[in-house]
Amino acid sequence: MIKLILKLKDTELEQFNLEKETINIGRSKENDIVIDNIAVSRKHAQIEHKEGSGYVLRDLHSSNGTFLNGVQIDANDHELRDGDVIGLAKFEILVKGLVPAAKPAAKVLPQEDIEGTMIFDAARRKPSPEPQAIPEQKAFHWPVLSVIKGPFRGKEFKVTKDVITVGKGPHDDIHVGGWFVSSPNAKISRHGDRFYISHVGGFFSSTKVNGVEIKGDHILKNKDEVEVGNSIFLFTQSFPDPRG
Repeated sequence: MIKLILKLKDTELEQFNLEKETINIGRSKENDIVIDNIAVSRKHAQIEHKEGSGYVLRDLHSSNGTFLNGVQIDANDHELRDGDVIGLAKFEILVKGLVPAAKPAAKVLPQEDIEGTMIFDAARRKPSPEPQAIPEQKAFHWPVLSVIKGPFRGKEFKVTKDVITVGKGPHDDIHVGGWFVSSPNAKISRHGDRFYISHVGGFFSSTKVNGVEIKGDHILKNKDEVEVGNSIFLFTQSFPDPRG
């Protein structure tokens, strides 16, 4: 039996049997798999059984994205295999017991067709090689943190690493001052095309996004204002126009 195992870090939360043709996943109560977490969209992702293709996964234009084995997917069909891990915010869904879709059987020609057909030796045929398409490279745009308030107002910090730290320590990537600021105070990490900020400082320190204090991971969106200590940064990340 095909099972979907919902996990948070190393803790198994619930198991679901994959019995329906379509499984909806999200925060809303009408979903088949309900994940009651603010980082999960109301209608986040969908699993569907397609004849001849097995089960496929698609993202439903969620705010924080859907990941398959650590790679962010889009709204197109992505084939699921046994042992795959679906990522939604901090949650994981493990796919177990999924058997690959059976390939269609080779067509057997009737005897009358065989008698009138010349069979070529496959080893002797030399088909002309087909040109291989060059995969299109997706341009990635690193974001920029512009200081709009604080001692370094007007300065820009370009994020060029998967993980950077913000704090008052000499080893932090972006240095800020202020009372109770920790080292580090906040961490910004990359997941696919998106960036998340999390507060990693002490009890008396804080990290705010658009004036609201955060605790866990928080996705950063274009033009968000990040406040750490005595500095406020404007997060800017531009994406290429899909229309070209």
